[in-house]
Amino acid sequence: MQLVEVAWLKRELGVTSGEGVPLERAQKLIRAAAILAGSNQQVHRETAFRVATCVYELIGCDELPMDQALRVVLSRLGNFPSFATRSDVDAALPHLPFSLVTEELQTAEAHSVTVNEVRLVFTGFQHGLWSKLAAKERIALSAPTSAGKSFVLQNYLVSVYSDKRPLAIVYIVPTRALIAQVAIDLGIFFQDVGAKAKPDVVVIPPDSDTPLPESAIYVMTQERVQLLLASHPKFAAGIVVVDEAQSISDGARGVLLQWVLDDLLSRNSKAQILFASPNVRNLNVFADIFGLEDVKEVSSSEPAVAQNFLTVKILSKTKGSVSIIRTSPGTEAEVAQIEIGHPLASRVEMLVHVAAKLGQRHANIIYANGAADAEKIAMQLSDLFSDREPTAELTALSDLAHEVVHPNYVLGECIKRSVAFHYSNMPTQLRRAVEDAVAKGHVNYLVCTSTLLQGVNLPVRNIFMCKPERGKSHPLDSTDFWNLSGRAGRLRREFQGNIFLVDYARWKTQPLQGPKEAIVTPAIEATLRDSQAQLISVMRNQAQPGRGDDPALETAFGRLYSDFKQGHLTATLARAGFGESAAATEFVDALVAADSQITLAPEVIRLSPNISAHKQERLFGTLRTEIAKGRAQAAQLVPDHPRDADAFESYALILKRCYELILGLDTARGLHRFHALMALKWMRGNPLPQIIDEQIRRDTLAKDRRTIIRDTLELVENQIRFQAVRLFGCYNTLLRHALTLDHFEDLAANIPSLPLYLEVGASDKTMISFIALGLSRVTAMRLNDVSARKDLDMATALQWLRSRQLEQLGLSPLLLDELRSLLAIK
Repeated sequence: MQLVEVAWLKRELGVTSGEGVPLERAQKLIRAAAILAGSNQQVHRETAFRVATCVYELIGCDELPMDQALRVVLSRLGNFPSFATRSDVDAALPHLPFSLVTEELQTAEAHSVTVNEVRLVFTGFQHGLWSKLAAKERIALSAPTSAGKSFVLQNYLVSVYSDKRPLAIVYIVPTRALIAQVAIDLGIFFQDVGAKAKPDVVVIPPDSDTPLPESAIYVMTQERVQLLLASHPKFAAGIVVVDEAQSISDGARGVLLQWVLDDLLSRNSKAQILFASPNVRNLNVFADIFGLEDVKEVSSSEPAVAQNFLTVKILSKTKGSVSIIRTSPGTEAEVAQIEIGHPLASRVEMLVHVAAKLGQRHANIIYANGAADAEKIAMQLSDLFSDREPTAELTALSDLAHEVVHPNYVLGECIKRSVAFHYSNMPTQLRRAVEDAVAKGHVNYLVCTSTLLQGVNLPVRNIFMCKPERGKSHPLDSTDFWNLSGRAGRLRREFQGNIFLVDYARWKTQPLQGPKEAIVTPAIEATLRDSQAQLISVMRNQAQPGRGDDPALETAFGRLYSDFKQGHLTATLARAGFGESAAATEFVDALVAADSQITLAPEVIRLSPNISAHKQERLFGTLRTEIAKGRAQAAQLVPDHPRDADAFESYALILKRCYELILGLDTARGLHRFHALMALKWMRGNPLPQIIDEQIRRDTLAKDRRTIIRDTLELVENQIRFQAVRLFGCYNTLLRHALTLDHFEDLAANIPSLPLYLEVGASDKTMISFIALGLSRVTAMRLNDVSARKDLDMATALQWLRSRQLEQLGLSPLLLDELRSLLAIK
């Protein structure tokens, strides 16, 4: 086996040493692969796949029918999708002996289902998943990125709407960026398969006055689902999909995810639920934490493509010579020694030059330790390829980067050389366009950060890593390493992918030796166990406010207090592993003490789940004091609409109160006024390039423009779309409650939806409707400028779009493509 693997890798790396695999040896290997493919042991099955694909690609079909032999192996493995990787393998069935044809047809029949009158042949894993979904079972699923679970789920969603019965599905994703990806992918899939019935895909929570559609898929983060549940108390979902369900362990957001799921299950105890995760060892955690006894576990660690781990040993940093070593459990074999042709003194130089040498002609991911690192690596790579002439597709993508972010955004120049980067604070539309360009082969080098681990499905041929980190100075742990490595190799495009571990011996950790599967611990359980003293301090209102506050503690407090008031505390503590214990008694005592100080109802407090009930009580008391002074003073508390002339002063005053009473910050420096100004610009729909330009002009520290652009992107994401959303949301909730208590319902009704405006970056109803339809902020802004009416709802906005000559709207090519794609699936 080692002989054929090394020979294949030499061919992959372009090393011509004259070595090959004798035909007689190849015949023996392919026969052995055909036998091993019938085994139930994963190591045998992986060996069969690797050997058969290597022999096929090394020997070809001129002297021996290796296409037929490979098809037999793939059929026995149940890997039917891989037939399409090579056309001769896909067409080989008629040439097989009758007995092998019969064998394949029988195997395929056992893996087949019919959806929307179309016959589909699944892998063994996919068919097992389908069978449980079709039986309406609750499932906890763990599978590699390339296992094809999304394809099964999409087909299942098509099938459940085929009878045209009303059905609401909640599809929870971990990030805002994934909202757009999943929503667009679902729309395209329903369109492509000619679904008999197409549900609405809803991405923004409708307000309480807007009736919900009878059949819809709500693609949202847990924060948006919470708003949906609050504004529509009678809403219930028949199916709940939790994508990247392991994020239930992620601090405050993990606590909220569990809380939201508990609410969904309380509204429909029979709802079908799918917890989908990559590489989770303790799948039983999802049944345990929700008290469910009927969750079926589905687990697969068998990838649909093979992965080769290649350590790159630096032989000479000055001469740039390296040794490529194939690494597998228990064995190592040198494949080749290669002259890179450039010095390899630093980590960045190693990544840039090794990737440039070994990754040409293929799609590649280079892992970067942060946004600045990603830009630096991409710039150096594009410099190496400065002789490349940009294609029309790359020019259009470059123009989009300048239009969406700024004319000086370095991505625009890198893209022209088929090099791109990808990190969390980039606008979602641009990230999606970059991912699409990689998938279509227009971009062959993508430099990315840990953002790629957050559910983005973007497989490539090669991955390059050197001392990878997640966050500042935290080495990438082994489970994230294996998750990222799973993106090497694209199903239906190639049989194998390569992971290059550059200067591996000098990494801080050795993730190859670490566990592949993660142990998921729900965030509320971890908080109760590991931060008991701090949590009790928060409950007893003894914590000192300030930037050091832990949102996980405050969210856990909110959850426990809500359960305490509703009589559910004992069950929640028991599920988290705290039954009748001394710790449980301490928690109860602290909650009793908190209850004596809190006047707000739990249903009010939980609308701002990541802000301590004590802090909310402080802000609420301040508002009640002001309202008691009379109607005129009460009216002054109501935030202005972003279009109002005095909106800035209104927002500055609100943020001042919130910074002092909730964040515990000193407002003497006026940071609240700066953030109020930025929030106002964002809500008014000002273009991001304009906002960045103003930041460049006001810069007094002479930062370089790349840093200012990155800082502004981070400011928008972290301070405006997260912190300001959080604070204005809490303020609005408490103000509405206070005004209602004092019988100023008319004033409460006039409070503008600032959290929504801040999250989407728009305040005109027409622009919000365009975004709710699925368009990006930039496209929605352009269309809003053209539309004379600013009060269009979603239905009339869609009608307006359909009545336009799209070419006359003045949109750039990729914005026009976005609009056409949307209209095609609506």
